[in-house]
Amino acid sequence: MSIPKLGLIGIVQEEAKQDFWGTMQRVAEIGYEGIEGGAELLQGNVEENIARFHGLGLQIATHSTNKEQLQDEKKLDAVIRDAHRLHTKDVTYWWDTADTREQLLRDAELYNAAGSRLASEGLRLCYHNHAHEFQRTYHGLYALDLLAEYTDPKHLYFRLDVAWITLGGADPAHILRKMAGRVPAIHLKDVYGTDEIGKWTAVGTGIVDIKGSIEAAKEIGVEWMTVEQDQLRNLSGMQTAAVSYLNLKEKGLL
Repeated sequence: MSIPKLGLIGIVQEEAKQDFWGTMQRVAEIGYEGIEGGAELLQGNVEENIARFHGLGLQIATHSTNKEQLQDEKKLDAVIRDAHRLHTKDVTYWWDTADTREQLLRDAELYNAAGSRLASEGLRLCYHNHAHEFQRTYHGLYALDLLAEYTDPKHLYFRLDVAWITLGGADPAHILRKMAGRVPAIHLKDVYGTDEIGKWTAVGTGIVDIKGSIEAAKEIGVEWMTVEQDQLRNLSGMQTAAVSYLNLKEKGLL
């Protein structure tokens, strides 16, 4: 049972705007092994950027896509090209609605088609959840269950966010085990309350079952755990990244 690599997304974006390479060096020094995104590396000489990035001990955990790109063959080709240039095997679609069963089934068709194209290029299409995929149910099934049921396991994977699962009223460890085989990565995120959206806090300082989620992630072979905080609370971005890492380390979860 291997320990997933630890990634970071978003938290240090303001610092990175001021000094991308200095920020990435500090992220690596804290103990992170990669980031999600990496659009900055596509500017200028990409090969040199990637070599420098890898030289810091960092990898790109996923490239991003949107619905327009998934629907357009030429735009999807560009996504594939950039994912390869970034040396990542995952492409993640970050958000969609779950308003009706019919809409979900249409989306499943799109994910199957785009995911098949990506798979032919050695890439994985991932869907990132929020709360509404667990708040919306159809004949007793979560909206996320429908997406899983009506998509080919080889064409759609899931980047599951444990805080959003919690805010949706479900148990993240249970969901992770249920989705075993289709979860290459999770987002580690925490909240200090579920009565409203927005009570984000550093990982390990809230009420999300981080320990249980990581234990389940290890069991099912998750490759990446990405620390995220949608909005900063009382700490700076770099402080939040450091505290989250140290909390995980202190609890023996890394």
